[in-house]
Amino acid sequence: MFQDNPLLAQLKQKIQDNKPKVEGVVRGSDKSYGFLECENKKSYFLPPPAMKKVMHGDKIRAAIESSDGKEQAEPLELIEPMLSRFIAKVRFNKEGKLQLLVDHPQIKQVIGAKKAKKLTQELQAGDWVVAQLKSHPLRDDRFLFAEVTAFICHEDDEFAPWWVTLAKHEQSRYPVDGAESYQMLDTHERADLTALHFVTIDSETTQDMDDALYLEARYDENAVQNGWKLVVAIADPTAYIAEDSHIEKSAKQRCFTNYLPGFNIPMLPRELADDLCSLTPNDTKAALVCTINTNLEGEVMGDVEFTSAYIQSKAKLAYDKVSDYLEGKDNAWQAEDEKTQEQIDALHAFTKARIQWRQTHSLLFKESADFDFELAENGKVLAIHASYRRIANKIVEEAMILANSCAAIYLAKNIGCGIFNTHVGFDSKNLPLAKNFLLEQLSNEENQAELSLRYSEENLATLAGYCQMRHDLEKIDTDYLEMRLRRFLTFAEFKAELAPHFGLGLSGYATWTSPIRKYSDMVNHRLIKGFLTGKQEQKAPEESVLMRLQEARRQNRLVERDIADWLYCRYLAQYLEQKPVFEAVIQDIMRGGMRVQLVENGASIFVPASTISTNRDDLVVNSDEIALYIQGEKAYKIGDSVQIRLTDVREDTRSLIGELAQ
Repeated sequence: MFQDNPLLAQLKQKIQDNKPKVEGVVRGSDKSYGFLECENKKSYFLPPPAMKKVMHGDKIRAAIESSDGKEQAEPLELIEPMLSRFIAKVRFNKEGKLQLLVDHPQIKQVIGAKKAKKLTQELQAGDWVVAQLKSHPLRDDRFLFAEVTAFICHEDDEFAPWWVTLAKHEQSRYPVDGAESYQMLDTHERADLTALHFVTIDSETTQDMDDALYLEARYDENAVQNGWKLVVAIADPTAYIAEDSHIEKSAKQRCFTNYLPGFNIPMLPRELADDLCSLTPNDTKAALVCTINTNLEGEVMGDVEFTSAYIQSKAKLAYDKVSDYLEGKDNAWQAEDEKTQEQIDALHAFTKARIQWRQTHSLLFKESADFDFELAENGKVLAIHASYRRIANKIVEEAMILANSCAAIYLAKNIGCGIFNTHVGFDSKNLPLAKNFLLEQLSNEENQAELSLRYSEENLATLAGYCQMRHDLEKIDTDYLEMRLRRFLTFAEFKAELAPHFGLGLSGYATWTSPIRKYSDMVNHRLIKGFLTGKQEQKAPEESVLMRLQEARRQNRLVERDIADWLYCRYLAQYLEQKPVFEAVIQDIMRGGMRVQLVENGASIFVPASTISTNRDDLVVNSDEIALYIQGEKAYKIGDSVQIRLTDVREDTRSLIGELAQ
């Protein structure tokens, strides 16, 4: 008698309408239940029946039901699904129907699927694929269902970490298609600088050499050296690439050459990047050249000069070999000719002067290790090496920093626009926190008044004040201060007008020294050459270009990180039975545990709180200090060195688990 009863339906609807409604994000758990986390930081329980209607990460609208003083959420409406396009592994049920296992550590649901009609690849269990979610229970569908739109690779493909990660971030694994032929498009006259003894210094295996250096001493009227003349020559791919070509459009989308463990995916076609435009030895190549005069201390004197020219590199040199020579290693490399050796010796002296100048007038990079994967031909990780910037790396680095800072001033003064790399230091909303932290850590009764002015919000917001603060910290040399302050910084940005780069301590910075590898540098090349040749129309880069550069840089960093996490799992799995102990540095502390980085190889390991103390009530995380208190005593903080024992490797989630060894 109650079936299809309109009065009963109205009553149910009225009860439902009177229930409080909230919006939030679903958080799954290892069990069948979950939680709905709302913006007001309140969390509501999602019982197992409710979790069957949603998945981890879904943004939903829900009704709140109360029973016996307990509140739980009942999903009503899907606002934004966690999944749209996603990566998954193929499996088949007992009836042979296609199913997908989502490549996400928090999503456990198995999703039914079908192949897109355009997909001709025969799928096998374990295959990696791209899929699109087609149905969702909160969209009045009965269940989750998806369509497989692309095949990535088979499960046993050793290069799965590369192909899957690139597909996840929607980046191509292939170079750009080249043109049938190339010809010089520039019609302006170029200066002939082929007589200058330029040299390139790169990694041993580098093919896309885009910078060459030449240095000579400057003398006064009494033949006494009073400075240097640095000539920086940069390969000019824009001489061969039309602005309306598919190569330009592809570079505009890719934005960067993608450097991955074992190989790179170039922004430009390889025949351009590695051959036609690369500054190969003893070959005449088109280049954009910048001439910079400095005094003996490395300070720039007068205006810089840009020239469109032909140059010829006289020697292809390698970082390690040049460093061995300059560091006086036994049986070190020797230059094949006197002029090359003179260039290396002069560049070494100039670099030391520039490092000292930047130490005083701007900011130096903090020395840290880079971690390189040594791979077999099939992609297996043979070893992981920690490498540090040696003197030859710094020769090139200092020359490029100088050239890019000079280009920023040149673009702003002569053209009024460009693509500038900018960084404003502390996020404006974090300035009070940064000020209070600095005063708390560094001031005492004797210097409190002085530091209150030095570390005022107004002063820290200026380039000079920020640099002064960084120089203060260099005298202390503590990882704790460095890592704490990093939490208050904003991100670097691309802008179309001149602005300071606080991270470098420079009033302006515009890269033009890697046009083979960076689209922003191609844009700056075109602007500078346009000015040199008297081109009337000089348009500022569009906001869409700046936004794409920002997003592409973020994507490339995520790709590099995700592949590295996968390779760390594969490499360290072989040592799991030995339960090895590693030295590590604490990178973060949160309620669930702490994340550390291994000093030896850079791997990131998670240490669950449950392994630190069996009684969770003994543990208190101070999020302001980023410290862990045990029974009221500060036990660990960010930046601390600890001994970590590896206990688990989970390749399916690309995670490493460990425990404190001491």
